[in-house]
Amino acid sequence: MTIISPDEYTLLMAASDYERNLQAVNIGKKYGLTSAQILAMLPINQQSVQQPINTTLPPTSNYRFEYDPSQDASQRRQQVSQAINCPGCGAALGIPAIRPIKVTCPQCQLESTFME
Repeated sequence: MTIISPDEYTLLMAASDYERNLQAVNIGKKYGLTSAQILAMLPINQQSVQQPINTTLPPTSNYRFEYDPSQDASQRRQQVSQAINCPGCGAALGIPAIRPIKVTCPQCQLESTFME
């Protein structure tokens, strides 16, 4: 495998996607390689392989209610029948089956309305 110079490596790592492609073409001509071969040497492209996103929800027993110190919190805990993840931070939240419902995440304070 051809090793590019440290200066060229630094140039490629600091460039935006479009500039990186242009620089890879120029460097590839110098070493007799394609731009794809040059870009394959960078750790950026090795990490960019998309991992499948886990969309399964954890069991509802993992959902915590202790953040709510009010007196009627225990009554609301009895109404929890569904589990969601906060769209902002992914925190686990327990909600009743009432729709539409407006939920404020206690972790990131994002307010979301759920219709379904």
